[in-house]
Amino acid sequence: MTEGRATAAVQDDHSVRAETEERLVARYREHGVAADTVRGAVAEAWDRLAGARVRTFLPILVERSVRLRLSDA
Repeated sequence: MTEGRATAAVQDDHSVRAETEERLVARYREHGVAADTVRGAVAEAWDRLAGARVRTFLPILVERSVRLRLSDA
């Protein structure tokens, strides 16, 4: 992968992560969960999957992980 492609991939990852995070913050705000709590759960889930070679399904996997973690919240 060239340096330009690698930079684009990192930017795409950052953008997708931010979109996923904001969507989950909005969803859980309706249930009274603090934004920082949701952001922490997203960060933890995303970091756990950071080494994944196939990145396509990361948002879905992160959402599932956050939903499971915050189901008691």
